[in-house]
Amino acid sequence: MYVFMSHDVDWPRSGPGDEHVLARRERFEDSIIERVKSEHFNPYHGVPYIVDIEKEFNIRSTFFFRASFDNGQSVAAYEDEIKGLFNGGWEIGLHINNAASFESIESEKLLLEEVLGSKTFGSRAHYLRISDSQIAYLRQLGFLYDSSLNFSKEKFDIRNTGHLDRRDGLVVFPITFMDAYLFTYSKLSEENVSEFVISGLNSARDSGVKFVTILWHDNSILMRGGRVYRSLLEKILEIDDVRVVRGVDAYQLALQDLRSESK
Repeated sequence: MYVFMSHDVDWPRSGPGDEHVLARRERFEDSIIERVKSEHFNPYHGVPYIVDIEKEFNIRSTFFFRASFDNGQSVAAYEDEIKGLFNGGWEIGLHINNAASFESIESEKLLLEEVLGSKTFGSRAHYLRISDSQIAYLRQLGFLYDSSLNFSKEKFDIRNTGHLDRRDGLVVFPITFMDAYLFTYSKLSEENVSEFVISGLNSARDSGVKFVTILWHDNSILMRGGRVYRSLLEKILEIDDVRVVRGVDAYQLALQDLRSESK
């Protein structure tokens, strides 16, 4: 079984600002809040922490970046980090802000590719806001896969595993587990979230599922709950015959399955 590991980068490089973080101080350890107050530390910038963890386990994942952020900042502010990720073997995908039209998605894709210096092949809509008719634009724009679909937020749902193959050639990977949903809709605690995810992964594997998709936001990596990412990853990698992959790898593996089925 393959775990498509992904991270959405929702916030600008500068973060949401001290006031925003301090209003949500219960999400963080006191030591982090002290750093926010004394040195304007941005605890929402979690990309470097995720990279260090994944290097430790010798895996690579996919980071979905927005082309522009709510404060007007462009993804260009992440240019050094994006190129560092790409050169280090991580995949860079587009976190679509506005999927309303072919042109709106195209402009975002071109902006991200200009910063990346390469093509991008995976997408996920911000807030998962994309309709079936809008997904049709993605293949026309050169995307190979999308991961914006989720059938159930409250519990493990077998419909959120595997992949869906559209007639236009786009492969869709539903989101099986999302950190934000686990701690809100599923009402899990930091102590039992790993057990819940591992139980779901084992159920999926026992059902013959080959692909599971996990979304763990970079801004949650230092938060209560989100900080279990390292221990969760360790437990995932302890499962026999489970491999963590990027989205583009999952796409290639899905194509192999489709070719085998057609013979």
